[in-house]
Amino acid sequence: MSRILLVLLSLCVASLACGQPEESEQRGSLLRRTIVGAEETRDQWSESWVTFAESIDRYFSNEEVPEGYDNQSYVKLQLRETFGEGGSIESDIRLRAKFDLPNTKRKAKLFFNSDADADNPLEERVRGGSSGERLSREESVTGVEFSPQSEWHRWKRSARIGIRVRAPLVPFGRLRLRRPFSNWGEWQREFQQEFWWFRDKGWGETTEYEMWRPLGDVYRLRYLTALEFEDRNDYFENVQLLSLSQSLGDGKSLEYRVGALASNEFRSRVTGYFSGVNYRNRLYEEWIFLTISPELFFARENGWDGAASITFRLDVFFAD
Repeated sequence: MSRILLVLLSLCVASLACGQPEESEQRGSLLRRTIVGAEETRDQWSESWVTFAESIDRYFSNEEVPEGYDNQSYVKLQLRETFGEGGSIESDIRLRAKFDLPNTKRKAKLFFNSDADADNPLEERVRGGSSGERLSREESVTGVEFSPQSEWHRWKRSARIGIRVRAPLVPFGRLRLRRPFSNWGEWQREFQQEFWWFRDKGWGETTEYEMWRPLGDVYRLRYLTALEFEDRNDYFENVQLLSLSQSLGDGKSLEYRVGALASNEFRSRVTGYFSGVNYRNRLYEEWIFLTISPELFFARENGWDGAASITFRLDVFFAD
């Protein structure tokens, strides 16, 4: 499906750039009508989603939504495709939804996610390529999140309980502690600790430390280190990531990334290196974004031979 959308997008651009002036004008008019029609449909879906979220809020809180409140509920559809060496192609579709419940969220939040990042392997979360799996019920999670408004010794806390939508249903729980720091010059830092449990894979923990700072007006330097343990694997995985982001203006940006992966499955050692670039472009207003990510990956198990790939990601937002 993502391939079809990307091909159609390329054809639309090519049709505007080629051909006779009259033909280009006619095709441009057709493209504009198509975009207007798609935008009207998107607005209708977005309004329906926000109305649905507000009705849930009224049901749980018995209160009306505050007048003039800007509801941040949204649905994000993500189409992702990775082309690797040798003609390999991996595709997936991801769906995320957020309920903004202004009255209910004082006590709890509802969530639905067809592909929760925190449940994916650590390597996939930091590299961002396609998992090669289509949208499936097994990867969908839903539940309730409790986030106290007050802080505990500057720690922000949240707890999730829910189910993974599959047969049979898989209950899970997650506790997250987050501590931001802001007393180190221009550097901003944050420490995050998670403990989680799934009935089908047991318990685990994820520790993350992130720091970032601006470099001038258009650059941003970021460093991330993460350590993860799953009881069923009985070993730790670690990732080190350094990135430099550059704002190009008009909804465009570049991110240069280098990183390393390690584990102590057999003994503590590096298992891979990667480097890549993320180019992100806002295709249309604030609801269609395209990201292109070429990457080189050097894995120990492949004799450190470099494997090239390129990932196309299309994000479509449905929001008020």
